[in-house]
Amino acid sequence: MISIALDAMGGDFAPGLVVDGAVKAARESNGQYHIVLCGPKGQVEDELKRLGYEGDAISVVDAPEIVAMDEHPTEVLRKKQNSGLVTCVALQKKGLVQASVSAGNSGAMMASCLMILGRTTENFARPPIACAIPTRKGRIVLVDAGANVDEKAPVLVDFALAGSVFAECYLGIQNPKVGLLNMGEEEKKGPTVIQEAYQLLKTAPVNFIGNIEGRDLLAGVADVVVCSGYTGNVVLKMIEGFYELHHDLFGSIDTPAGRQFDEMWDYRATGGALLIGLKGTGIIAHGRSDAKAVEQAIKVAYQFALNKIPEKVGEKLTGIK
Repeated sequence: MISIALDAMGGDFAPGLVVDGAVKAARESNGQYHIVLCGPKGQVEDELKRLGYEGDAISVVDAPEIVAMDEHPTEVLRKKQNSGLVTCVALQKKGLVQASVSAGNSGAMMASCLMILGRTTENFARPPIACAIPTRKGRIVLVDAGANVDEKAPVLVDFALAGSVFAECYLGIQNPKVGLLNMGEEEKKGPTVIQEAYQLLKTAPVNFIGNIEGRDLLAGVADVVVCSGYTGNVVLKMIEGFYELHHDLFGSIDTPAGRQFDEMWDYRATGGALLIGLKGTGIIAHGRSDAKAVEQAIKVAYQFALNKIPEKVGEKLTGIK
């Protein structure tokens, strides 16, 4: 059985909605996975009692320290090793769980996964967030979706390599088309770092199709869209805002097309995104995750761990690098 560690105190609505999401996932587990809630034991158990959960698909590990959303990642690693966030990753390192999930401080989660689990290959610069996002043609990979900022051109090339392998292993896209997100299609457009990345990508072992613009992203022109974490996070949250605006204006539309729209564009259905290039399954969920999003993040973590997606990505990356 696969075990998944969940940071019970991570996110804007912790621990209430986080534990609620865990309970919902546990009730649908059918013995396929076990959830380990990491947080202040008494507080977490009170939430389980409030929700009336008495099953055996959830256990609690006491992790009394709390990580604030604005704490510096390295300070969290150094001073709060008994926090739920760090405990999740430490349990994975020990082999006691096969995946870690947090909706808390994403920088601290990235740093914990990087320092505790380690890189797949030492030649890989930084682990980016690979997020599967909807487009007119189906799901594509946005990388990086917010784990890093101020990347140099060679780091963006690493993102392209990792995103390409992830699209192949997770989405089943053979020889995925890789586009570099920019303000225009021309080779000399955009900041210097983007222009430098363009030149490097022309000779990189990926199916590079050149620069793409924002409208091309939603049209599904590329299977993998490469950008800095800063840009990717802005794009991701704009897509979330578009979905919320649609619901504010029109509400839920109970037609086949309306239900398909909700299934594709509701960011809560994605649950969480994988940090790629690491020796393990580290899932970063949205800070605003409600119970539905937490439930889905657990299910996504289970699928990644079950299908050994991080290991498959790691093997291919190691061969390429």
